[in-house]
Amino acid sequence: MNLEELLRRERDVVPPNPLVDRTEQIVGRVRRRRRARVATVAVGSVAALAVVAVVVGQLLPKATAPAQPSPTTVRALPSGDCVAPLEPGRYVFPVMDATPDLLPVVSVPAGFAATDDASGVTVGADAADDGRMLLIWEIDSVYSHPCDATRRTVAVGPTAADLADALAAQPMRDGTTPVPVTIGGYDGFYVELSVPDDIDVDACPGGKFFSWPGRWQQGAGQVDMLWIVDVDGQRVVFDAWALPGASPQERAELQHMVTTATFVPTDDL
Repeated sequence: MNLEELLRRERDVVPPNPLVDRTEQIVGRVRRRRRARVATVAVGSVAALAVVAVVVGQLLPKATAPAQPSPTTVRALPSGDCVAPLEPGRYVFPVMDATPDLLPVVSVPAGFAATDDASGVTVGADAADDGRMLLIWEIDSVYSHPCDATRRTVAVGPTAADLADALAAQPMRDGTTPVPVTIGGYDGFYVELSVPDDIDVDACPGGKFFSWPGRWQQGAGQVDMLWIVDVDGQRVVFDAWALPGASPQERAELQHMVTTATFVPTDDL
């Protein structure tokens, strides 16, 4: 190769670019700086969100536990040889002829009074001519004929259905077919009994119109609405009775007292 050819080759060679060798190094630095900026922005954003959360938490109303309903006051019925007007409220009733583990609690509206006599504590209408009352019983037997107390009583089986069937079949009572009901979470049967409109109960042998021992009806046309409930093996009978003078609204008031009843353990009283 002569001198001329050598000079042409040197002229055609592109001078080396000093940035070529440093390209990877420069790119690496740029990437590191970008990551550093992103991290700084992220940390700042998290800190800002934390501050916002604190401020919002201070502005929002404080969360509180749900308010628990205050227990309804349950009172005992007054006892004694008297007629005591009752304030409206919930009352624990005794079960006549029994000492059950669970006692009925009944909401008594205005216009009722507690009476205490030989048959136990009862709740009756305050008005003398109202002619309605609620009693609660344990019943083990019924009279074979209500207008003759000299006849024998008939023992009934242990279930609510047994008693409902026996009362519905009692002579002269025009008993309705037992219908399933639930009172205070306990199942039973409803039966409605009546006294003949044309009967003179005073003329019955013994002078009274009996249904079961300790229970006799007050007059012709009287209706007994009976809810017979099995309460953990204890048969409890709500007897809401009304004379013909009671209006449908007054009878409905008795029904509401029974259908809203609950039960409370005797040990809790």
